[in-house]
Amino acid sequence: MSDLKIGPHRDVTVDLAVDVDVEQLDRRAALLRTFYGDLGGRFDRRLLCADVGGEVVGTALTGPPRDNFGPWVGELYRLHVHPGHRRAGIGGRLHDACLAAWRAAGVTVGVLEVPSHDLASQAFYESHGWRPDGHTRQARHGVSHLRLRRTIN
Repeated sequence: MSDLKIGPHRDVTVDLAVDVDVEQLDRRAALLRTFYGDLGGRFDRRLLCADVGGEVVGTALTGPPRDNFGPWVGELYRLHVHPGHRRAGIGGRLHDACLAAWRAAGVTVGVLEVPSHDLASQAFYESHGWRPDGHTRQARHGVSHLRLRRTIN
C-alpha cells in the first residue's frame, strides 16, 4: 500500500478512536511522573493513525501500563483496522510504529490485553512476538482478557 501513512492525525481524537478512559490514562501518567520524573515522555499516551488517501482506516493507542510494572513498560491499549482494510498489512505497520515509538522513549517491555475469545487478535499478536504472561482479568460484561507481553528490542 504505497499511499499508507502512519502517524498522528489532526482530525482524530482519542475519544473517537478507542474505548479507553483517556483521563484515567493521563492521571496514571502524571502519577508515574511524580515517582520517576518525565523520562523523555515515556508515560505519554500516543494515538497513531493509519491514513490511506486521506481516510483514517486504523488507529493504535499506547500509554502507561494500567498495572504497576515500572518505568520501562508501556501498554498497547488498542489497535484497530477498519474491517474493509484488514489483511493488507495496515495492522502490522501500526504495530511496528508503536514499537518504534516505544524504543525511542526507552520502553523495553510492552503489555496488552486481548479478549480470551478473540482468537484472530491473539494470532495477530502472537505472530508479532507477543506471548501470554499468565495474567487474566475480568472486564466489562464478564469478558475475560488475557495479558500478553513482549520485549521491545
